[in-house]
Amino acid sequence: MKLLKTAAAVAFGTALGLGAMAGQASAAYTPPAKPLSIADLAQYDAMTGVTISPDGKHIAALIAVKGQQWPVISIWDTSDLSKTPIWIPSKTQRIDAVEFFSNDKIYFMTEQPITGYDGKPTFIRKVYYSDLEGKKIEEPFRITGTLNKDMRDAMDRGVSASIFNRNLYDDSKVLMQTIDPDDGAQKIFELDTKTGKTRTVALGSTEFSYVAAGVDLATGEPLIKEQLDTVNGEFWYKVYIKDKATGQWVYQAPLSYMVKDRKLVSILGFDTDPNQLVVASNLNGDHAAIYDYDIKAQTFSKEPLFASDRYDISSVGFRIDRAAKKTEIFAVRVNGPSATISYLDEKWAAIQKSIEASFPGKNVYLTINRDTYDMAVVDVEAPDMPPQYYLYKDGKLQPIGAAKPWIDPKTLGKFEYVTYKARDGLEIPAFITYPAGWTPDQGPVPLIVMPHGGPWSRDEADWDPAGWTQFFATRGIAVIQPQYRGSEGWGDKLWKAGDKEWGKKMSDDNDDAAAYLVSKGVADPKRMAIFGYSYGGFAAIAASVRPNSPYKCAIAGAGVSSLQRIGNLWGDSHIQRDIQGKTVDGMDPLKNVDKANIPIMLYHGDHDRQADTEHSRMFYAAMKSAGKDVEYHEIKGMWHTLPWHTEWQEESLGLMEDYLKSPKCGLIK
Repeated sequence: MKLLKTAAAVAFGTALGLGAMAGQASAAYTPPAKPLSIADLAQYDAMTGVTISPDGKHIAALIAVKGQQWPVISIWDTSDLSKTPIWIPSKTQRIDAVEFFSNDKIYFMTEQPITGYDGKPTFIRKVYYSDLEGKKIEEPFRITGTLNKDMRDAMDRGVSASIFNRNLYDDSKVLMQTIDPDDGAQKIFELDTKTGKTRTVALGSTEFSYVAAGVDLATGEPLIKEQLDTVNGEFWYKVYIKDKATGQWVYQAPLSYMVKDRKLVSILGFDTDPNQLVVASNLNGDHAAIYDYDIKAQTFSKEPLFASDRYDISSVGFRIDRAAKKTEIFAVRVNGPSATISYLDEKWAAIQKSIEASFPGKNVYLTINRDTYDMAVVDVEAPDMPPQYYLYKDGKLQPIGAAKPWIDPKTLGKFEYVTYKARDGLEIPAFITYPAGWTPDQGPVPLIVMPHGGPWSRDEADWDPAGWTQFFATRGIAVIQPQYRGSEGWGDKLWKAGDKEWGKKMSDDNDDAAAYLVSKGVADPKRMAIFGYSYGGFAAIAASVRPNSPYKCAIAGAGVSSLQRIGNLWGDSHIQRDIQGKTVDGMDPLKNVDKANIPIMLYHGDHDRQADTEHSRMFYAAMKSAGKDVEYHEIKGMWHTLPWHTEWQEESLGLMEDYLKSPKCGLIK
């Protein structure tokens, strides 16, 4: 397999050349008279989650239907997309995801509000199976009969199942897994999708679990297991691979590491040679690359199979040839500003190139049917274009629908990917969305710095599903999204540079992003704000108490305010302390409210259990007691992550707009 140097082959254009900005502004910028309405952003997508059946004969998606409270499942026949699709609605639970389980069955996820064991409101997610007409919908493990003991046991214990591996050479068989709620032990069983029969394949334990990528696709036997072990008081992640000749489990030292070192060693699957694994790792550099790993020799290939000197390459796509009973690497994913898929298959590489040429400057993602590899669902999107969906079949693109057809991309703000130097010289990637209709000669505009959540996460140069960037841009505000130190997916150096820098150097990076756009003549230094959600909410809270804040105001959604509270939460788990807990240190906003020097608005869902609602309540109370300028809004029923209900999105966007219009901020006239 040849080495693919992808960085040289991937180019990301800029929407506006900042270097071209010079001289005095020739005309003052005027924001659009009709910005994107809150209703346009808050209403459910007309279409989302489009997927294709393995044989390519059907497409499924979630669509918004007038008169229905929730989006409904819609299923089309790909032989004639003009035929009326089948709808599968729910009146009691919101469906938020759908996938094909087999050619003639789908499975879908629902959300259902409940009261938790602690008496606090929360929600549970359920999985259902259905035929393609929605006539036989059943909850997993409610099948009766002597042939389904695994299912009945799981149902009795209240354990939900998930797909463990669906790539077996026998396409009528799927490996499923359940996790025991008492001890976390894993159970792997094989499900015959035609008969409903099951058989137990492997049992994990409290000490180890099996790796989905390490399954013998001919027999369904898991051949790789992982373990968390303690050595001299330190947690180790250990990998064992079964020697099929002897039946012994052999420890693989090169694939194992001390947990606190946070190495990236990700097993992706067996290569064409079953004695070799395909592994993603950053062992030899700052960025992850793809290597072959010789199981018997316990050595990595000297050179990577796929590498980039600019971005992580952390995953590949395999093609499963069931007739020949073999697998091969089919595609490689490069984690640039947006994901870029490089197809090794000449046919699909040419198809990808042709489709991209039809949508210049946009991101094109293909979901290819996995049985015959002869058609695909195509998702075309960009930061300035909501997703549009097509069916690629017989060399032609057929429109399926769009996420937000009521939004005209021509009315949106333009996007640019940049890097800037932090005050200590570290290079920081960033995304800029310019105000709609703005040109460099029109002079500085208001700015919002918008750090992402996580913090072990990152932004993608795709359509913002929360709608925030274009909400601001169409109201005449520039947005910069700094990929501050501590962000994951931009290399090991940037990621680990955030350790113990909460509210300190991580926040410096946000302030330096604002200074960068001021220096480029984009941002008006007197009209800047910071807004973030989750960890981004922490960054906004921290900005309000940091000395000499460059912002006129701050908005924090679902923000963390107390590092001590996070420490107490993670203190119950030694492993979580080792992995991330030890990295959470720095400036604690709740202990520094006396230094608050800008007004801040907080909002938080009362169902939030990921970033505990108490963080906003505590910070608000402390700020009020200190006589600081703070307001707080609690949104009833709202939980932490997408998908949000329409009413929650409308309320939160309305609160932000009002605050930005107020004299406290003044970013919107």
